[in-house]
Amino acid sequence: MKSGLSLLNAQEYPAAETLTLPDFWKIVVRRRAVVATVLLAVLAVVSTYCIFSTRRYQAVGEVNVQREANDALNLGSLMGTGSSDMADLMDASRALQTQVNILQSQTLALEVVKQLHIEDSKDFKPRFDLLDKLLQSIGPKGVPDPAEGAFDEMPARRDHIYKVFQKNTKVTLVPGTRLIQISYTSTDPKVAAAVVNKLIEALMDYNFQARYKATSQASDWLSRQLADLRSRSDELQAELAGRQNDSGVYSFGRDGVQGKGLAYSPVLDQLQQSTGSLNQAETNRVMRGAMYEAARTGDPEMIAGLNNALVVNGAPSAVGNSLSLLETLRGQQATQQAQISEISAKFGPAYPKLDEMRASANSLRTSISDEQARLLSQTKSDYDVARQVEASTRAIFEQQKQDAQALNSKGIEYEILRQEAEDSRNLYEKLFSRQKEADVLESMRPNNITVVEPGRAPSKPAKPNVPLYLSIALVAGLLLGLLTGFAMDVMDSKVRDIGFVAGRSGDGLLAELPLERRSAPRGDNRIFARPSRIFTLTDPRSPFSEALRSLRTAILLSSDPPPKVILVTSSVPSEGKSTLATNLSALLVQQGKRVLLVDADLRHPSLHAVFSIPRGPGLGDLLTGDQSEEAALAPIQNVDDVPGLKILTAGDKLDNPSELLGSDKMRRLILAWGESFDFIILDSEPLLPVTDSVVLTPLADQILLVARHGVTERIKFERSLQMVQSRSPGTPVGIVLNAINMPKDPYLYRYLHNDRRANRVLEGRV
Repeated sequence: MKSGLSLLNAQEYPAAETLTLPDFWKIVVRRRAVVATVLLAVLAVVSTYCIFSTRRYQAVGEVNVQREANDALNLGSLMGTGSSDMADLMDASRALQTQVNILQSQTLALEVVKQLHIEDSKDFKPRFDLLDKLLQSIGPKGVPDPAEGAFDEMPARRDHIYKVFQKNTKVTLVPGTRLIQISYTSTDPKVAAAVVNKLIEALMDYNFQARYKATSQASDWLSRQLADLRSRSDELQAELAGRQNDSGVYSFGRDGVQGKGLAYSPVLDQLQQSTGSLNQAETNRVMRGAMYEAARTGDPEMIAGLNNALVVNGAPSAVGNSLSLLETLRGQQATQQAQISEISAKFGPAYPKLDEMRASANSLRTSISDEQARLLSQTKSDYDVARQVEASTRAIFEQQKQDAQALNSKGIEYEILRQEAEDSRNLYEKLFSRQKEADVLESMRPNNITVVEPGRAPSKPAKPNVPLYLSIALVAGLLLGLLTGFAMDVMDSKVRDIGFVAGRSGDGLLAELPLERRSAPRGDNRIFARPSRIFTLTDPRSPFSEALRSLRTAILLSSDPPPKVILVTSSVPSEGKSTLATNLSALLVQQGKRVLLVDADLRHPSLHAVFSIPRGPGLGDLLTGDQSEEAALAPIQNVDDVPGLKILTAGDKLDNPSELLGSDKMRRLILAWGESFDFIILDSEPLLPVTDSVVLTPLADQILLVARHGVTERIKFERSLQMVQSRSPGTPVGIVLNAINMPKDPYLYRYLHNDRRANRVLEGRV
């Protein structure tokens, strides 16, 4: 059965490979010395820099760049074009950025340096630059500066001055405004203010001169253009007059309703008359043709209707006479036919007068037929005449149309030329007016740059900015310290994490023993008069003693009955296994148990020196000598300082300790000791150097594998644990993490109070 402490440790420190936030915090706490050292080093370097660095003062000024026309003479208004809001914003942004670039230009920088005579000041003194020297050594060689002369005649000196000036100058746009902020940093506050003001003055002079030159150049160019335009306008007016004479168009010099000049052309008037005649001839021909077709069909009503249309349009009435006669004859015929029918019905068909009346009706019928033939001939003749008239009228119209088209081409050319002449005259007049205004604009146009804040000498240095530098140093030092700590922790192969140790053992982590620094007696306990490694007796209330009591309780409660043979071993030497074995034996003796402490480290024994007793005879003598029960107990010695504790030393050195420890003699010795003692604690050799402890593992009921915090290699610990578990798969293996440095790693150690209730339970059970 596992102990309560073992189960508690297994729950508090689970085996996990994924790092969590608490794991990172553990690393920070574990490496806090490294983090603090790096942080303090960075703070010290930055503080030293702030103390000994040169104080530099920064003067700041602001200017307002107002909006101005895009051209020198405001000629854009002549085009009648407007600009959108987006275009205005883009123009404003470009204008502001242009002013910023001008302020950062080499021309203004050198002009300011020259006017203030600061080229020989401390800021512009050449300084040694290792990187620059290396680049110059491998780069192409330039032309050296002359020995004497102005700095602007020395390319290298000039570039150096401009580089230093740009380094100390800062030009920024204030967001959302037309303000430009200019700052300069110098060791002299007055020089810093003077540079800012001089730079603003140089910008204003540059813009004024640039506008003055642009206006002058535009005025000169405009004068030349006006002369050419005047000459061209005169030529167009002369050409316009000649075209008007050739076109045959007469102008009255008056404006019509639409504001255009009134003009008259005989050709167009004749074309208009011919068009009317042609339309009348076409109408007459169509009507005559229709009458002819009606005459052919013999429909008198249709012929009468067409005749009436011709009469309305003013056509000749010859056909109308024939139609009237034909209509009269048809009426007589109808009357005669009605009389014949009436008499025939009244007097009968043999009435003598009927023959006379029938003869008269036949005569009327013959007259109607003759008149229809005459009408047909008359309409055909009229139709032929109408066709001939239409053809002749159309020929005249086509000729006059050609003359009008020719005149139209000349008129179009004339109109184009007239419009060009008017545009040329208007443009000349407007440009001439602008030219008159140019001279006034050159002298009266204000500067679009105004000073909002002039540069003033600062009262406090801007550099070094101690609060800012220390804040940056604090953050950078902390980050660098954390990175260094994490890097050291990643590269550290030592056992430092309790979770790592606990996760490697199926029986759990039995105990975490703090580093015990006290070895001299203290308090009222004066058992020892000399330094001792049995801390549970010299300092029973220490954290180490309390942790060992918890380990004792865990071992006693781990099974029923408790394990009798306890093997204490480690991976490599100097991990504290002998200290653990001696102190655990002393605690078990305090419980009234019979305890035998055996020094099974036959190669490097140490228990005889701890208790100041003779080395032999001991275990080596028993393994090579008699194996009787009396002989097995004979070399066992008492410890005067720890009453009740029995010790078997290692004895003399042997040549084959591994074979002897793994022999049946060793097994029989343990069985013989088990008859006389409650617990047998074997302080054995480390596992990795030799196999002495490995051969003893099958003889033990409980194995305690000691790992020293910050000393034991992880890979060695895992290898040792695998060796023990593979050799004795059924034997419980408890891990004891020893020498935990409490001041450095307080999270690794939990103060375990003396569990009096657990001890009372243990005393009642065992």
